[in-house]
Amino acid sequence: MYWFALIILLSACSHDYDLMKMEEQVSGYGSAIRWNLFKKAVAYLDPPPLQTPDWKRLAEIKVTSYSPQFRDLLPSGKVMMQTVEIRYIPPGSVVEKTVIDQQRWRFDEDDSRWVLESGLPPLNG
Repeated sequence: MYWFALIILLSACSHDYDLMKMEEQVSGYGSAIRWNLFKKAVAYLDPPPLQTPDWKRLAEIKVTSYSPQFRDLLPSGKVMMQTVEIRYIPPGSVVEKTVIDQQRWRFDEDDSRWVLESGLPPLNG
């Protein structure tokens, strides 16, 4: 009986650890976008972008807000959908714009980390 309880406890701890890891990585990506660290944000993407992002243009964008609105962890526990509202000021503008970013995150078993499959947000000017 003792071993059964220990196995249940360890599996619960593993699940909690996976959720903490997800939160840490999703939050890290959000911080990178919020602080205009797009080169850092690209490291969370899988697959990587087909074309090299326009780093100069991205550096000129002023992100004013990054607000997660909704999050849903699918039953498998390996895919998470998140909706984020991003407010930003495009290069050469003084008018704030808003984009709703629909994100799909997946747990990469090989690297033991969460990766963003849906790409960088569409911050258009």
